[in-house]
Parts: sequence; structure tokens; C-alpha cells
Amino acid sequence: MARVDVLWGDEDGTPRVAPGTLEDRSHGGMSVRLKDLIGVGSHITIKWGSEQVSATVTNSRREKADYVLGVKRDAGEGPIKSSTHLRFGWPTR
Repeated sequence: MARVDVLWGDEDGTPRVAPGTLEDRSHGGMSVRLKDLIGVGSHITIKWGSEQVSATVTNSRREKADYVLGVKRDAGEGPIKSSTHLRFGWPTR
């Protein structure tokens, strides 16, 4: 689980940023845990280390004091390449 920053615009269009935790990732999307509620359909950017991914929130559920977001990577986003994969020359999908 990596620490991430989630960036989005709220209902008024005000830019927002919140810390979160990357719980899971796949070729098509990821799961992020954070304290702030971000509505389904919202376009977000997730940043960690030197990585950045644009995505759309597809589902959101409450777990105790947190929200767990399911997000789908936006079309045109290339595969996520972790610094570990790049450093060791491992293949990325």
C-alpha cells in the first residue's frame, strides 16, 4: 500500500487535494482509501512518487472513518510503470 495524493475539483469547481492510500491496482483501475468523499463520476488524478494517473470514480463505499473508491483509468492512459519495474527492467503490462 502506497501513500498517494488524490486531486479533483469539488462541486463548485474548487481544486482539492487529499492524502490517501493506494490499496490495489490493475491494468484498468485501482482502489484508493481516503477520508474525503469524492462522488461517483468525478474525474481525479492520483499521484505517488513519480507516477501520475488520471481516472474516473466508478464506485465509493464507506468503511468506518474512511471511503474506499474504485476508479477506472481514463482512456489513453498508458500502463502504470512502477519505479521498481523500471529500475530492474521487469516487464510491465
